[in-house]
Amino acid sequence: MIPRKYRATRIDIENTIKTGVTLDSPIVYAKVSRKDPEKTGFAIVISKKVEKTSAGRHLIKRRISDVIEKNLDKIKPDLKKTIVIFAKKQDKIPSYKIIKEGVENIFGKIL
Repeated sequence: MIPRKYRATRIDIENTIKTGVTLDSPIVYAKVSRKDPEKTGFAIVISKKVEKTSAGRHLIKRRISDVIEKNLDKIKPDLKKTIVIFAKKQDKIPSYKIIKEGVENIFGKIL
């Protein structure tokens, strides 16, 4: 689970979804805020269109969250962005390795 100090607020998430820049990778895509919020924040969105079962959605969310946690040390202290990560629809639930590659690809573009 992402530490509380790195979770995005509802207002920041809404603003990022409306006005953010989209970064794409094969498994996930992200919206990154244009305006700088007070702190760096992350949010993960898994739609029912992506995975029908709640257990499957939760599994994908845990995997993405774990990759974010392991990459928190790479974030610069002065980086103040809200990052909302969305999963793309797949035939089956992607493995941890594939999710890790997609999220790290997006982090490479941001950082």
